[in-house]
Amino acid sequence: MRNSRFFLALAATALSAQGAAAQGPLERLSVGVFGQYTKLDSDLRMDNPVGVGGRVGVSLYKWLGAEADINVGSTKANRAPNESITYRPFRTLLTLGVPVSDRAKVILGAGYVNSVYSGRSTANEYEDGVAGQVGIQVCGSGKWGFRADGLMDYNPSPNEQGLDGTSRNLGMRVGATYALRGDCGDAPPDWALKLSPSERTVPAGQSAEFTPSAATIKGKLIPMKDVTGMTCSSSDNSVATVDNAAKVTAVKAGSATITCSGTWKKITRNATARVMVPDWSLAVSPAAESREVGQSARFTAAAKDYDGRDLGASEWMAMPASVASVSNGSATCLAAGSARIVARKTHANQTKEGSATLTCTAPPAAPKVSIALDSTHFDFDRAIVKKAGMAVLQTVVDAAKRVPSLRISIEGHTDWYGDEGYNTKLADKRVTAVHKALTSLAKKGKVTLNISSRSYGESCPLTQAGDPDPSPPRPRVSKANKAAQAPNRRVEVWQLLEGETGSPTSCRPADQYANRIAFTTIK
Repeated sequence: MRNSRFFLALAATALSAQGAAAQGPLERLSVGVFGQYTKLDSDLRMDNPVGVGGRVGVSLYKWLGAEADINVGSTKANRAPNESITYRPFRTLLTLGVPVSDRAKVILGAGYVNSVYSGRSTANEYEDGVAGQVGIQVCGSGKWGFRADGLMDYNPSPNEQGLDGTSRNLGMRVGATYALRGDCGDAPPDWALKLSPSERTVPAGQSAEFTPSAATIKGKLIPMKDVTGMTCSSSDNSVATVDNAAKVTAVKAGSATITCSGTWKKITRNATARVMVPDWSLAVSPAAESREVGQSARFTAAAKDYDGRDLGASEWMAMPASVASVSNGSATCLAAGSARIVARKTHANQTKEGSATLTCTAPPAAPKVSIALDSTHFDFDRAIVKKAGMAVLQTVVDAAKRVPSLRISIEGHTDWYGDEGYNTKLADKRVTAVHKALTSLAKKGKVTLNISSRSYGESCPLTQAGDPDPSPPRPRVSKANKAAQAPNRRVEVWQLLEGETGSPTSCRPADQYANRIAFTTIK
């Protein structure tokens, strides 16, 4: 039983390594089964047995390991009394696994062997000796493998021979192995490439470096000089570029992934990092202004980078240009309407715009300069300018002396009594009379007048007072109705302002009458 107890102790040691976390060299625990043919020493006078067995192995340090195995086979003594014997050797070996590839290794072993010949008629069933082993293990892609071994047991203890007798047993075994912990074969060397920091911010136009480092999967640093074929690339070269030393240059706002690749021991690994290029801003203030045509408003543009640094002046434009113009932020209204005042800035390969709104309004209409030769200057149904009317017309001539570019419009009107056709002719006569009178006064004053004229008949009354014009046959107009309609019997003299090419084709609006002033005010 001593061999069984020894085997159980070694197996318990190996299994305890499996249950514990992998610490240092105890990284692999394997078991196996095999079939074995043994050529026994001829002095033992037994047949050569064929048997089956099992093994357990554990790694100790690097390529060094320990194994325990036992096999059982049946044999028969070839001398009297020709008993049947169970051959059951047990071995504990130190092994040296020498890799010949990623999946194969040569295994050399040496250690203790206890051979048990159960059923032998001699007094001693046990033989203690030493064992040597030469084998090869070929592994699959995971935990399973194939194992073939050649064995020699050297037994110096007495058995069938005399006290100085020895025996040498040779064995050949083949079988399968399974890794309870770790993999069947030695894992190929693996490593990782890293870029530090994993992310960094680089302002546009500036450069910064990521630091590459390499280490094995067990954490052992690998000198970067041993890493070959280092190449780096950017996921977006429009945002940031990178050279093969992991130096990045920021181009414009955005983000990009930097990927570097290198090879160590014929294994290529990648590492990534993130580069952030911060954005910059452009703002125009105030957001909106309102000015009259001819007036100006001041706008400012603030272009700043991500940390608030001023990026300098911007270009300005106004859209549409027919409504406003702008220079260095000073916008001037050219016509009524709405204009977009735009500041444009190009920085770090990126162009941005900021805008504000300028509302341009037309200035209040210039007051109309006019006079009216009304009922004070014209009798009912007459077209003769009275003496008082001539004095009023002199103010027009005097204004023309002060403002040689003065243009005037003579516009004739009547009341609504009488036939419409007749009234139109009467209005024409009154216009002609005033035109003749102004021309005479201008000649005397040596002034040239620019005159246009039009008559409107009874179509533009100033007052609705008095009785309606009766249908024919019409009775005589009463004094009361004549007086009520007196404001409508008039000739008006108006200054033509810029944009007016001549006398209006229709009646003048009420606001022009409300805002009219005298020719005496013209400077």
